[in-house]
Amino acid sequence: MGGCFAKDAYDNSGELFDMVEWADMAPLIYGALADDADAIIMTSDREEGAARAAFDAAGFGFHRLLVWVKLTATPNRWYMPNCEFGLYLYKGRARRITDCSSRALIRCPQQDVSHLFLGADVPPDQRRPHATEKPVALMAYWMGNSTDPGDLVIDPFMGSGSTIVAAARTGRAAIGIEKDPKWFDVACARVAEAAERNQMEMPVSAPVSARQESLAL
Repeated sequence: MGGCFAKDAYDNSGELFDMVEWADMAPLIYGALADDADAIIMTSDREEGAARAAFDAAGFGFHRLLVWVKLTATPNRWYMPNCEFGLYLYKGRARRITDCSSRALIRCPQQDVSHLFLGADVPPDQRRPHATEKPVALMAYWMGNSTDPGDLVIDPFMGSGSTIVAAARTGRAAIGIEKDPKWFDVACARVAEAAERNQMEMPVSAPVSARQESLAL
């Protein structure tokens, strides 16, 4: 993923993140999952083909392409993209989702959590949220269909922690991994904030160490 196109700041000079190749991550994710587990891999329209090929090669089965409509769009000269995509995959035996009436396309707004990183006193127009933040509601929606309460969920690219908060709110255990210290701190702050609001059904344990860069519930 290269560059950044915000309404008041355009930068196409390099990568937003230190990226991991699809072919490198896919077998590691496959090995980390339990038998008969589901996986949802977020991607863009440009990367969907390469991502699916890598996860197919790693041994995953493919269920369906899920679509998240963001309700906001990124400025672009060739139609403004306002969707992200999720490869809905499975390892081993394919299982039915919990709610078989669920649709593959879901509309869900993004939530600005930048105050957790920059401080609540920073004006909203000066905040910079995580570039690929996912809504907690979206993560909870998919999680509720592919796991049961008490199951363990893993997010190897935790970012600002939406998956971890969603897991806690829905009674799942979770492990989150994030190599960027600033976003690891944001994720910890979000989990702590949720706990203070009594939104979490499971206790939160502190990270094993700062160097391990993981957050376990």
